Amino acid sequence: MTRRPGIFFEILLYGGISVAIGVFFQWINCPYCMTQPDLILQNIGYSLMLGLGLFFNKFLYGLAIGPYTSWIDKPIRAVFISLGVTTLYSGLVIFVTNWLWFSAVQGMPFGVFLRDFPGIWVTEFVILYFISLWFYARTFFLDWKKEIKQQEMLKREALSAKYDVLKSQVNPHFLFNSLNVATSLIDKSPDRAKHFLSRLSGMYRDILELQDDDLVSLERELKLASRYLYLQEMRFGSSFHYNLPTDGLKSYKIVPLSVQLLMENAFKHNRFSAENPMKIDVLIKNGYLVVRNSRNELNSDADSLKLGLENLRGRYQYLTGQDIEVIHSRGVFEVHIPLININ
Repeated sequence: MTRRPGIFFEILLYGGISVAIGVFFQWINCPYCMTQPDLILQNIGYSLMLGLGLFFNKFLYGLAIGPYTSWIDKPIRAVFISLGVTTLYSGLVIFVTNWLWFSAVQGMPFGVFLRDFPGIWVTEFVILYFISLWFYARTFFLDWKKEIKQQEMLKREALSAKYDVLKSQVNPHFLFNSLNVATSLIDKSPDRAKHFLSRLSGMYRDILELQDDDLVSLERELKLASRYLYLQEMRFGSSFHYNLPTDGLKSYKIVPLSVQLLMENAFKHNRFSAENPMKIDVLIKNGYLVVRNSRNELNSDADSLKLGLENLRGRYQYLTGQDIEVIHSRGVFEVHIPLININ
């Protein structure tokens, strides 16, 4: 219901433009005709038939051309497809309109029309292509403007996701818990405490180094993940288990800190214990890095989990043009991250 007034107005607008063009050319080619009301009315009827027929090029573009062309990614292809379909459809409209008007209405043999009035065909196609050129230029500009807005939105989401990862790592709770673990180890095992602090400082060093990169090797990303998991293992003991891949890591790149964020979500949004441990598996499958954890969700922070995943999705779309896949199943939560093959 909300679209009808707009379509009706467009039909009136294009009808008015068609009549104006028809009257203008009638005045140029036959000034005498402008004094004959019957000839003016005939010209108006002919202009409406032709103009409104060509007007439906717009709907043809929306249904049959627009969904299959991209003025941003493949502009040359879009030009050829658009002009090809427009020429075929408009040629049919021009042929049928002239045949109906001059042969069926005015009784002129169509062969005579083709022989004596070739300028009408040429003029109508020239006008058609001028209008099409304006329409396609407008469509390109609108698509370009939309692409710019989308890129800016994805850029903001990417920066937001990066900020979320950094914010979680400097979270006072995380630092407090890590330092508590280090303190408890100093008296019991100074060597383990030293190793723990070395892993903690190494993790922060990696985060600071990786945060400004668009893509990093999968090997380096999982090295950071292993440091993080080691720190959590020292804190939670046997309350969780994990597996990380070791082969083929140098063949792929990945958006930095993405695995880190997913692991933080696993610890933050699930309950686990030594009696009911959480399991985290990371594996390479069909061009994706699959990060899977057992699911026993806490009731709080559901919105935080959703926001974190949306930020990660926006970051991936901005940097790679690809999307992550999130799979919820009974007792399992999976995120599939597209891998960039270096080879």
